[in-house]
Amino acid sequence: MRLMHNLASLNIFRNYTKTLQRQSGAIGKISSGYKVNSASESPNDLAKSERMRIQIRGLNMASRNAQDGVSMLQTAEGGLENMTSMLTRMRELAVRYGNDTNTDNDKKIIETELSQLVEGYDEICNNTEFNGVNLLNTDKELEMPVGSNVGETVKFNTYKLDSTSIKDKNGDVINLNDLSKISEKSISAGEAIEKIDKAMTTVVSVRSKYGAIENRFEGVMNKLNEIGERVQGAESQVRDVDIAEEMMNFSRDNILVEASNAMMVQSNKFPQDILRILENVKSR
Repeated sequence: MRLMHNLASLNIFRNYTKTLQRQSGAIGKISSGYKVNSASESPNDLAKSERMRIQIRGLNMASRNAQDGVSMLQTAEGGLENMTSMLTRMRELAVRYGNDTNTDNDKKIIETELSQLVEGYDEICNNTEFNGVNLLNTDKELEMPVGSNVGETVKFNTYKLDSTSIKDKNGDVINLNDLSKISEKSISAGEAIEKIDKAMTTVVSVRSKYGAIENRFEGVMNKLNEIGERVQGAESQVRDVDIAEEMMNFSRDNILVEASNAMMVQSNKFPQDILRILENVKSR
């Protein structure tokens, strides 16, 4: 029996303090939703979680890039569709022009429409843009990052398809402005049809290439979304708290705190036994 050091009470208080610290940690985890709130709690898990978060954000941005690529190519395809329709109409007019039952006035009307169609064709080439990038009247290589790591990119080319720059499969320039000279006998109706057919082949080829790249972007986007979800799940296992488990810990520690308080009340009465002893000595 000691007066200066109540070892039982000190031992209870030590365990009481530890329980309060655990309970505080459980409250912090439950309130934040995270199992790891600071590097001191689990340096390894925190490092893994942060690396995964960096990867997730990179994947999300890459998915947005792929979506932008799809939108860009859809814009280009819209322009190419209109250009194809105009070329189809030009061919119809060239075939009709070759009919000698047409009067000179009829042919003049056809020539005027051909000239207007060529001008409309060029307007589409010049005005088909996505965020300021011309898609149908410039030879340029575009690069789109589609991954969270360096080098994960998709590269594709734009093409110069205006009426004076469009090229056939051999690389020869096709000048659609020559169609306006058909009445001047500079080119025949057959030659006009041949020019239009070559231009049509080139436009359809470019449209097919853009369609293939668009499909690639959509496939990449789906893959990125799936990978992002899986990495998100893995990061959740590392970082997120199990609320049920922490509530059990909190309830357990709450009982221990109350028990410690009750025991400290009892242990703090031990020194009073000394007073009773002293009282007995005095009475004698």
